[in-house]
Amino acid sequence: MNSISKDLPLSDTDERSACPATNGSRRAGILGLISRTRRSSTDIDAAKPTQASQPDAGGQRIVLGSEILLDRVSKHFSNKTVLDEISLKLDSGSFFALLGPSGSGKSTLLNLIAGFERPDSGDIRIRGRSVVGVPAYARQVGVVFQSYALFPHLNVAENLAYPLRRQGIRSRAIHARVNRMLELVRLGGYADMRITQLSGGQQQRVALARALVAEPDVLLMDEPMAALDKSLRDDLQVEIKQLQQSLGATIIYITHDQREALALADQIGVLNEGRFEQVGDAVSIYARPASAFVARFLTGASVLNGRAGGSAADGWYLEDENGARLPGQWHDRTPSSPGAKAEMAINPALVKITASGAHPMGWSIDARVAAVLYVGESTIVHLTLQGGSTLVAREPGASGRSVGEPVRVGWRPEDAFLFEVLHK
Repeated sequence: MNSISKDLPLSDTDERSACPATNGSRRAGILGLISRTRRSSTDIDAAKPTQASQPDAGGQRIVLGSEILLDRVSKHFSNKTVLDEISLKLDSGSFFALLGPSGSGKSTLLNLIAGFERPDSGDIRIRGRSVVGVPAYARQVGVVFQSYALFPHLNVAENLAYPLRRQGIRSRAIHARVNRMLELVRLGGYADMRITQLSGGQQQRVALARALVAEPDVLLMDEPMAALDKSLRDDLQVEIKQLQQSLGATIIYITHDQREALALADQIGVLNEGRFEQVGDAVSIYARPASAFVARFLTGASVLNGRAGGSAADGWYLEDENGARLPGQWHDRTPSSPGAKAEMAINPALVKITASGAHPMGWSIDARVAAVLYVGESTIVHLTLQGGSTLVAREPGASGRSVGEPVRVGWRPEDAFLFEVLHK
């Protein structure tokens, strides 16, 4: 039996002290989500049928996702543009991973959707309804933070029950929903345990369950597994993906881990300096990056600089700064003029290395091994090409390469993407 008390001993002061957030407005937003009140008719058109209110065969509501639309959303802080006319449409049930370096605008975008911040311009629509100006507690948006933001003085069941009690849901229904959600996240026997008795992975599951128990239209996850070790992250990735598929939830997931994004998401967006460099499905965005930045950030591609050369008939190439002609193909358009500044991006996994004097592919160039990094499942080999340009290759297993070794390096022209440099 779990011990969900009828009246949780939590005053407004207790709420503030229990929440680990330190920023005042952000704390209010977190508590607003955790203690979401019942939505009034002014918040949502009650007559409009939605997927999010369909019951399952047992009479319980199924958590289904909602469509999200961002229309030219911008945000500025201290005269700095953090988001610059961001537009995005996510279908109901999408799992969208948001990637980008620090300062690219990822967390700001999540905060705008959650209601912690307000855009300076543009519109945000959830389930076809604009939520700009709607407070966080009225948006039906669940959030899982890296810090989890759990109440340490409540047990697991009470943490999950808290937002439901604030909605005015009856105790019997709360008991059923809490137990069902704990079973979904594989914590069925943990209802009475204190948060401080749980491991990091178990706390992550509690935070996920609490975000889902209120049956949100959208679930936002801000690097929720960043503090966990790799083996635990791998296990939880599988669980989160299975849970999302079974519930049909719409998820926006911020991560700095490219592999995590590829493993979890059916759509990925790469942010850079407040703008989307590329949005697409995981397979396409990995195989055909739209810019040298995306290629480098998502695949660890080597990026070489030089001038565009060649033709459609004879084949295109990059003439690097040392005069070497390196074959490739244009991603979407040919250069605006002969000899235009260009970049070439090459996925390390598609670079082939053989012994000096051999020819690994139809085209190859002499190189020398500059560094060797064995990382278990593969070996990362840093190379200096004839003329001085540097390149990275990834070989399976332990390659046996040694620093200073002369080798021959090649790749298929269609695997090396050329991009004209327009603003450098």
